Amino acid sequence: MLRSNPPALARLLGAAMAALALPAVAQTPAAGDCAALTDDALRLACYDKAAGRKASPSDAAEAAAAAAAAAAAAPPRSVLDQRRAETNAKQGNQWFNLSAHRTNYVLPVTYISNPNWNRYEEFGDTAKLKNIEAKYQLSLKTPLWPEIGDSGVSLWLAFTLQSWWQAYASDASAPFRETNYEPEIYAAKAINFDLFGVRISEVALGLNHQSNGRTDPLSRSWNRAVGRVIFDSGNFAGYVKGWARFQESEKDDDNPNIERYMGQAELGVAYRWREHTFAGILKNNLRSENKSGLQLDWTFPMLPHLKGYVQGYTGYGESLIDGDRYINRIGLGLMLADWF
Repeated sequence: MLRSNPPALARLLGAAMAALALPAVAQTPAAGDCAALTDDALRLACYDKAAGRKASPSDAAEAAAAAAAAAAAAPPRSVLDQRRAETNAKQGNQWFNLSAHRTNYVLPVTYISNPNWNRYEEFGDTAKLKNIEAKYQLSLKTPLWPEIGDSGVSLWLAFTLQSWWQAYASDASAPFRETNYEPEIYAAKAINFDLFGVRISEVALGLNHQSNGRTDPLSRSWNRAVGRVIFDSGNFAGYVKGWARFQESEKDDDNPNIERYMGQAELGVAYRWREHTFAGILKNNLRSENKSGLQLDWTFPMLPHLKGYVQGYTGYGESLIDGDRYINRIGLGLMLADWF
């Protein structure tokens, strides 16, 4: 492997540099000139040039691999760059490879205050439901088109599942109280624009559907066009995203006021301190009748490949079914795929 063989990497990098530099030489080099070169790759490339030999596809592939390896070996500008490099190393340019989209976690124990169990009355005795429940999130993405032409734009398909499980309500058969399904498709482009010391590193635009998969009266769903900007600097990273809902007819709209509680914009920020990550997500409806939801995260080391996770939530919009309910929640569990 390139990473475990520095001399080979140096030779390949030298070949890449030679491939870039030699075409600019006006005259064909003499063999004696090549003999003076001390780098093996450069000397070989020079002799090939003197002999009029064209680079083979395998040489070009090796040169491209060397350039990619050199870029990967460069120190990352931020913790977000490091995360991207790790993802790219696993994913490469292959289509339909899965990687983490948002955070992935399991909270076996959470406590919710001020729940609204009344909405579940027709499904059984709500007195059997518990304020203590489990919560988890699974979020994955895959490239549908790693690069569209030479535009630098990639097309992605992502899916996020969030579930609230009454795991301790054995008298009520421990039901999954609410599950939100969120498939989305989006186009993303990496950029490099500095703004007051913070780098804008990616912009994206896509279509998003979110639903709880229930029938009336518990059905909740909406469709949105979503725009997102990612920024980072050193141990700090975040995103801003906003959305516009596709309006439905009055007859088909089973939650006409969802924007008032689930918000119309979201800000997420995270900071890495040693092996700890501190993060927050704020959503807001951007209205005079202001309603917000705030999630606070703390991820900390437990074992070499295992992180502990504390999550707090306060406000509106935690889930589709409870979107119009102001709740407070605290949970403890494991982080499986962190912000970085």
